[in-house]
Amino acid sequence: MRLRIAATIAHRHAGEVSQVHLQARLSPAATALQVVLAHPLASEPTGWQLSHDDYWGTRVVELEVTEAHERFQLSLLSDVNLTGIVTAAPATDFARLDAAGVEDSFTEFLRPTALTTASDADARVAVRLRQETPNPTALAEALSRELAPGPDAGVDDATHRVIGALRAVGVPARFVSGYRAPVGDFEPGASAAGEIASWLDVWDGTWQGFDPARVSPIGDRHVIIGWGRDRADVPPLRGIYCGPEGAACVTEVQVTRLA
Repeated sequence: MRLRIAATIAHRHAGEVSQVHLQARLSPAATALQVVLAHPLASEPTGWQLSHDDYWGTRVVELEVTEAHERFQLSLLSDVNLTGIVTAAPATDFARLDAAGVEDSFTEFLRPTALTTASDADARVAVRLRQETPNPTALAEALSRELAPGPDAGVDDATHRVIGALRAVGVPARFVSGYRAPVGDFEPGASAAGEIASWLDVWDGTWQGFDPARVSPIGDRHVIIGWGRDRADVPPLRGIYCGPEGAACVTEVQVTRLA
């Protein structure tokens, strides 16, 4: 499947600002699961850009704008081929997690963070479900069903909560940021509103993608941007500027199926 991602993030400030320096994590990642054909990133007003990959392997575009402005907009247009490649089938048990060196190799995805610290109640649920489920992927699914946040939860709450519970029982889990297309019919030529969302990778010998919000493995509606311990490692936009405090932010994502 080939998807076109059109994303815009617009900031309207309370007054004139200048000397803006931003980090944008919006470009789809090149992986075995997805081939990125193009990802031009444009800003208005314009400025200089410099791109690099961060510690986690996420593409970061550094932007600096010196022109005075009250409204800033960042736009991405990217075509992505989703390959459908399955790197490895899910493990049938938890045996690989007990191998020598796993705890050291994945310590960053086993330790809790400020956003992924499991409550005592969630940790007890994780202990029980690990005993009742056959493998890490099944555990991620069971936790997603049992710990589903309420209707007022934030877009990343389910991901953070399930990651925290997985780590509480010794299962490596990492945060994944990406674009998510809506469910339902999506024929070639169709276009629909998408979102910058999150899901997780759970490790069972290889990384397996799972979407706690939809309680399903990731598929052809998920386009990866990058990875980290939690959302703080993969913010879509982060920066500083000179000017009055306060800005209104509007994010729009449109996903079109090209083939």
